Amino acid sequence: MPLCSFCRKQYEFPRGTTVILKAGEAKFYCSSKCRKNSEMGRNNKKVKWIRKSDQVKAMHAKKKKK
Repeated sequence: MPLCSFCRKQYEFPRGTTVILKAGEAKFYCSSKCRKNSEMGRNNKKVKWIRKSDQVKAMHAKKKKK
């Protein structure tokens, strides 16, 4: 399963977009939202919807440990 280059989420292969740069590097995006934010030059650590999903993942991890 590829890993999104912007939000670092794993997704199934037929879904999403793969962008090949001139240098030969491949970037994988799970959605057009991630692709557009990356092309605008946004920092993925400052985007609210990614920070919120990271907090939710942390809460689920705490619940699984108990």
